[in-house]
Amino acid sequence: MRKLFSMQNHNYKIAIINPFRPDGLARTIFDGILAINHAGSNIDFKLSNKFDYNLPLDEHYLSRDLFISFAKTADLIFIIWGKDGTDIDLAEEINCWDKTIYIDGSEVGKNRRFDFSIQKEIIAGEYKDGGKIDREMLKKCRGYFRREKPYLEGIESLPFGIETQYIQNYEEGIKKDIDFVCIFGQDEYPIMRRYTRQLLERYCRENNFTCVTTKTKSSEEFYKLLARAKVGVSVGGGGFDTFRFWEILGNNCLLLTEKIDIFESDSLELDYRRIYQFNNLFDFQSQVEKLGRYLRTDYLGLDLKSEYESILIRHNSISRVNKIIEFAKSLRII
Repeated sequence: MRKLFSMQNHNYKIAIINPFRPDGLARTIFDGILAINHAGSNIDFKLSNKFDYNLPLDEHYLSRDLFISFAKTADLIFIIWGKDGTDIDLAEEINCWDKTIYIDGSEVGKNRRFDFSIQKEIIAGEYKDGGKIDREMLKKCRGYFRREKPYLEGIESLPFGIETQYIQNYEEGIKKDIDFVCIFGQDEYPIMRRYTRQLLERYCRENNFTCVTTKTKSSEEFYKLLARAKVGVSVGGGGFDTFRFWEILGNNCLLLTEKIDIFESDSLELDYRRIYQFNNLFDFQSQVEKLGRYLRTDYLGLDLKSEYESILIRHNSISRVNKIIEFAKSLRII
């Protein structure tokens, strides 16, 4: 993809300890490394487990013994959190904590991110369920990158990003002939997903806007819809961060999203004109009406090309990998 490029040339050996189940943040990292290499770098990376991420990764898998040998000579080791278990035993056997980076893609799940008692327990280190901070890894590893708040001392933020597959159907000049796209993988939690969809459907029906809310049969079909959409709606699921957020931004859409709580509150990482936020359903209704008026009056004159290019550079999968590498450089690990 011409828009996913690296400004640096990396030549490193990275050993990646995969969890026992595919993980979303891991996929973003793999996509970023592959894109960096496609742009001319030479990151030699090996994996401890083989998963189907719809990425060309099979040639990078090593058997356990060969992986351990590779890891001991590698410049960096990534150990990736997994919902069904993180391979801490393998990291212990390698025993190279001075160059190991922990990548935590966990979330509390269901509706628990709205539970302030759980938030309090996570901060205090008392929470034992999904989404907790792994205090042992925070202590042992040279770096700890986390997809979700809280980013306590020693923890760096690393949300999902715009992956190569998200923008495979978007090209400059494509006809944006769908007003709104609002599709979620599930809408059981939070219930705001279901209600935003229902409110949007009613608004579009009453005001003659095109609106697609039916689940697609494949990811490719969904990305084709987003490429044609003017506005995409995002509501997080079990975590503050969600794929949908980045898929919408990657396809040069206006983004209607619940209040962004991905980075720290004073962060300017997502300070873009195309993003419209809402705190509740009242706000959502108001923002939909605002966007409706905007699409009718000013959308054709909208010029956000430079902003879109900025988003692709700052928030693609390459940028996520580069952040880890720059962190390792700052500590003189590499």
